[in-house]
Amino acid sequence: MQPDTSTFRFSLKFSIGLFVLLTLWLLYLDWQLLVPGWLKYIFVLINAVTLFGYWRDKKAAEQQAWRTQESSLLLLGLVGGWPAAFVAQHWFRHKNRKVSFQLLFWLTVLLNTSAFYSLWLSGWLLP
Repeated sequence: MQPDTSTFRFSLKFSIGLFVLLTLWLLYLDWQLLVPGWLKYIFVLINAVTLFGYWRDKKAAEQQAWRTQESSLLLLGLVGGWPAAFVAQHWFRHKNRKVSFQLLFWLTVLLNTSAFYSLWLSGWLLP
């Protein structure tokens, strides 16, 4: 069965678009001095590590080598790397069809964004 490339292209464009929007939103908050300046560096670092983690796990899966635990990938998303995880899942076609993983992944997205918003509202993330 041939994979549907038009669906894949849409999914990839959507995931990259979402990542760009989130990055621009964070930069806007930083520019308006609504979040501390160091936060954008943490965001870039954790997302780079997450993207690398998914890439490495995909390569290990292809080579039947030692794999990264799913809990480690989910933890990366929970601490803020979920935008890159979302992109990586579509870019590398990795972990994007496993329903149990997706349910946990979206739970980490919800927990991370809720925690971020709560910390911001409470003043913990003010510059």
